[in-house]
Amino acid sequence: MLTSGVEKVIHVGRMAFLQAGEGLFMMLFVGMFLLSMVIYGVPVQAAEKDHSARVNCDIQHTSCTQELSDTQVVLDITPKPVKAMADLTFRITLTGKQPAAAPYIDLGMPGMKMGPNRVTLKSMGNGVHEGTGIIVRCPSGKKVWKATVIVPNMGAAEFVFDVIY
Repeated sequence: MLTSGVEKVIHVGRMAFLQAGEGLFMMLFVGMFLLSMVIYGVPVQAAEKDHSARVNCDIQHTSCTQELSDTQVVLDITPKPVKAMADLTFRITLTGKQPAAAPYIDLGMPGMKMGPNRVTLKSMGNGVHEGTGIIVRCPSGKKVWKATVIVPNMGAAEFVFDVIY
């Protein structure tokens, strides 16, 4: 009888362990499924549509202009079409009040934390500043990018545009 009691305890313990393992496996499976939906599924596409609505620059066809304080900021990127993973020339033309230091551009994607991707600009004279950089290809497939032009002591102008992959 003692043996059967110990066997029952071992059996009950083994069943509890197996059920706990099944529960962990199910939680892992559900977690992976939800993660894959976020990365590859409908929520990503919905987010892309939201960011597409923020596009304020048709950089594929023309330069883009924004007002910043007492200065007009014009962004142009060449060559066109503007493609990811290609050497690009970024040109900023400032009309009006000029900054004490050269502006620069931070490249990123709307609503996404990214590592630094800065384009350093050099003065070409007459308010024109140029630099080279690369827009990387996003693994998610998103094609909406932003160039934030920082003009020291004056502020920032954000240009949101589509890139071709």
